[in-house]
Amino acid sequence: MPRALLMAVASVVVAAGCGGGGGSGNEGAGSTTPVRGGELVMAVNVEGQTMDPVWCATHAFDRCLPVFGTLLRFDTEDEEFVPAMASSFESEDGITWTLKLREGVQFSDGTPFDADAVVFNWDRVKDPANLSPSARIAAPLTWRVIDPLTVELVSAEPNFQLPWALAQGLGMIGSPTAIAQLGADFGNAPVGAGPFLLDAWTRNSEARFSANPDYWDEGAPYLDTFVLKVIGQDDQRLNALRTGEIDINWSLLSKDARTVEAEGFTVHALPLVGGTGLNLNFEDPDLKDPQLRLAVLKTFDSAQINSAVYPGDEPVDAFLFPDSEYRDDTLGTFPEKNLPEAQALLDEYLAKTGKSDLTLRLSTFAGLPALEQVAQLIQSQVQQLDGVRVEIESMDYATLQGVLRSGKFQMGIAATLSQHMDAIYDTFHSDGTNNITGYSNPKVDEALEVSRASKDPEVVAEAYKVINGEISNDAPLRNWRYQTGYIFTPGYVKGLVLTGTLSGAGVYLDRAWVDK
Repeated sequence: MPRALLMAVASVVVAAGCGGGGGSGNEGAGSTTPVRGGELVMAVNVEGQTMDPVWCATHAFDRCLPVFGTLLRFDTEDEEFVPAMASSFESEDGITWTLKLREGVQFSDGTPFDADAVVFNWDRVKDPANLSPSARIAAPLTWRVIDPLTVELVSAEPNFQLPWALAQGLGMIGSPTAIAQLGADFGNAPVGAGPFLLDAWTRNSEARFSANPDYWDEGAPYLDTFVLKVIGQDDQRLNALRTGEIDINWSLLSKDARTVEAEGFTVHALPLVGGTGLNLNFEDPDLKDPQLRLAVLKTFDSAQINSAVYPGDEPVDAFLFPDSEYRDDTLGTFPEKNLPEAQALLDEYLAKTGKSDLTLRLSTFAGLPALEQVAQLIQSQVQQLDGVRVEIESMDYATLQGVLRSGKFQMGIAATLSQHMDAIYDTFHSDGTNNITGYSNPKVDEALEVSRASKDPEVVAEAYKVINGEISNDAPLRNWRYQTGYIFTPGYVKGLVLTGTLSGAGVYLDRAWVDK
């Protein structure tokens, strides 16, 4: 991925439009002039817990985005931050930032979208009672209202990656009036200033949205209606696309991308940092032992997993893509498969702990056949060792997220996905927002802090090389494939803009339109 795509800039200024990113296949004939009206139906694989903006960035991005929009966007084609709900976000030193809001923007209940509203929402992120996954992003930040359209934000340390937070974890702003009125129920009936209004939400089925007639961006959205369906199985989503039940299909499968492109569908692709993998709990009474973790890792066979579940995908030998400019394999790669060495390590662990055998739990998704198959393969790989047994615990998405975030697991299947490198901070820094494994490495912490504090691209690149080497050596997350986020559509779907999320590729829909 280009360095510009992976590094934030010190200021965000007014720019025209956002790019679509990575389209291929049959774009479809017809008019190039946007047509107003119509409905688009999109399908994703899992349900979100809530549409409360304190949780939106990590657990319900695709649901929240139509209602709230974001303060900033990252344009994946021009590789720059562009304004969205905000008009600018600037800093000279990476410490003191000035956020400017657009004039005349209102929430759909008539509440002004102003500096007080932004500060109200950010205060909620910091409030421990709300359990926001973005709380640690906000922890080193302070803010104050300068005037109705200006917020000053101060970081305890220089952080030139901060614009990413306003495109994600701190970027979605809800109506203070509605939050005060609805309390805990706001997450079920959100009120924002984005391009759409939530009309109905049936959990594990679909959410229906209608165009916001008072959206600030005159003329947008073009659509009358947007529907977000939950279809857990990849093949069912693909068939729903083929039959016309849905118009937009979310996917992480490159084999399906090749298939639908050959069938004439449009494939939008966004390379991602990270991947879905085996997460090891470094704070578990057993797996806190480095010998046992290494024994497990030396049974891991990503080539077998990909051959069985993701045919055509290359096996993974380090955290980042092989051609990444942030890889230096002399600094570390994943432990190689070696069953005799793994057995010896396990035997040593059992001997020193006085155990005759060991049972490990593997927590994974229920209802997602591909990941259920992966879990079974990991189970069989580890159980090649004498003296260890793996029990698979399958659970729905919301339950699994709770188990992983609470640290009440030993091994778990989960994803670390983003369009930018700074998300690694949240996953692998000792104090990271999404550090579910309890991983702590002083070299990684120091390099991650350098990646935010420096404006020098070469310094940041060297820091990322250290990070990739160390987390590949330690493998708190052992991914089995390098992932790209995909969006599949028929040719009549126009104007989609891709964005990276923690679950894959997402889409901005305010300029999407239908050309049938």
